[in-house]
Amino acid sequence: MGAQQLDLAGLRRVYGRPGSRWFYTRVARNARHWGWTEPGQSKWRLWRAQRQLEDVLGRKLALPTGARVLDAGCGAGVVARAMAARFGLEVTGVDVLDFHLAEARRLSARAALDGRTAFGWGDFHRLPFADGEFDGAYSMETLVHSYDPPRALAEFHRVLRPGGRLVLLGPMSTVPLDELEPRARALLEPYLDAMAMTGARIYHAGNLSDLLTAAGFEVEEALDATPYYTPTSEAVYAYFRLPWEVLRRFGDPAKWLNLRSTVEMYAVREYVAWYVHTAVKPSR
Repeated sequence: MGAQQLDLAGLRRVYGRPGSRWFYTRVARNARHWGWTEPGQSKWRLWRAQRQLEDVLGRKLALPTGARVLDAGCGAGVVARAMAARFGLEVTGVDVLDFHLAEARRLSARAALDGRTAFGWGDFHRLPFADGEFDGAYSMETLVHSYDPPRALAEFHRVLRPGGRLVLLGPMSTVPLDELEPRARALLEPYLDAMAMTGARIYHAGNLSDLLTAAGFEVEEALDATPYYTPTSEAVYAYFRLPWEVLRRFGDPAKWLNLRSTVEMYAVREYVAWYVHTAVKPSR
């Protein structure tokens, strides 16, 4: 079971320290997600890969213009703005970090998308919305922070209308943690703790579809997208391995947690899969 409570201090540690905020703003252009690279494309085009992953999400949602969509864990609203601008969706984002919400509102206003995007405080285990309020919902690499994934999935199910669509994108272990070989577990578990990835201790590549079904969804697709994500992992490791070594030796590593994560994640890559799950709330 999960911790059964929101680890706000842990999330602030992951996303709120100056080094992490600099990394996300200057390097990732305000995005908090990985990238999608098609076969034959250069792995070095990281921003293009991020935009392509957003397009994958929009296509999987497969909703008409004007549909109401929930962004669960919206960060600075990069994905919400992509869904609004490229797919014509009306997006409501929730997040538990006040500085994320402030950034999301400011950037949406600057992009003239504040009419099609809205952002407010919300824990996706206790969503402040009525039953059936949304046509679609998604989590872009945020379910890993869930302290109770079954409860979060039940909330997504509740706020979707019958026929509503859910897309979950993100990393997970290939097998339950207690089935990993000791060396792999010794690598992966400290990483999950440092990054406040409580949910990744509960679900994995073998059971997330079952959790969706238990929450009342019909799973349309469970796509192992690891080959499309791997080029981004390779590129960020090559870009940031040496800078991280310098900071680790001569600076304060705690200030650069997300730079650390881009490098140390590479060491556990054979035990991590990246999936895109698409599910539907039955109409009946």
